[in-house]
Amino acid sequence: MRLEGKLKIAIMTIMVIVLSCGTADAQRWHRHYRPYRAVTVVSRPARTVHVTNSFTQKERFGMAMAYLKNYGYLTVKKYAKMTGLSKTAAKAELEAFAADKDKPVTAVIRDGKKVYVIRDRN
Repeated sequence: MRLEGKLKIAIMTIMVIVLSCGTADAQRWHRHYRPYRAVTVVSRPARTVHVTNSFTQKERFGMAMAYLKNYGYLTVKKYAKMTGLSKTAAKAELEAFAADKDKPVTAVIRDGKKVYVIRDRN
């Protein structure tokens, strides 16, 4: 009876040693271990930039009409390059020209692109 108790204690002790060694080995750094690196991204707040344009809207409309009479159609990219406006501002201005019924400009789709042409007087 005494031998069985000592055998149980010996087996339990061996199990505790084996399990604790396995845990200690898992926590140790290995040769190819690369710790995780934290990357911090700092974003700056958006700034409002005011761009001064040397042309008035009336002058820009005159430029657009002259271009339309020569070439037949006008894209937002070309209008932005001509006037010095951003593409967003150029698109908004061309849309305003097309929406105004008094101005002879309209928007049409050609080859999957939106272009602006002179409206028919019919």
